[in-house]
Amino acid sequence: MTQQYIIGEFSALLAGLERTAEEGLAEVVGNLRREVEVSPLPLLPQLAREALKLTDKACWLALDQGDVRGFCRHAETASALHEFTVSANILF
Repeated sequence: MTQQYIIGEFSALLAGLERTAEEGLAEVVGNLRREVEVSPLPLLPQLAREALKLTDKACWLALDQGDVRGFCRHAETASALHEFTVSANILF
């Protein structure tokens, strides 16, 4: 995978979370997304861990609000993000 592909895919996955997250969390996800887009590859593992923590937080917020659909969307994003970061050798 090329560096541009990895960053683009990572950013796209975060965009999906950003669109569906609560307003305050969406802003944090958006900031992380922009950081991913300008960071060198060696920083991506740290950013991936942050992204996975945010998907976890989004899942818990959805559950706290009784939003089953939101939880399912966030869980799908978390799964896709984890799968991608492992296959791209960002996380082990």
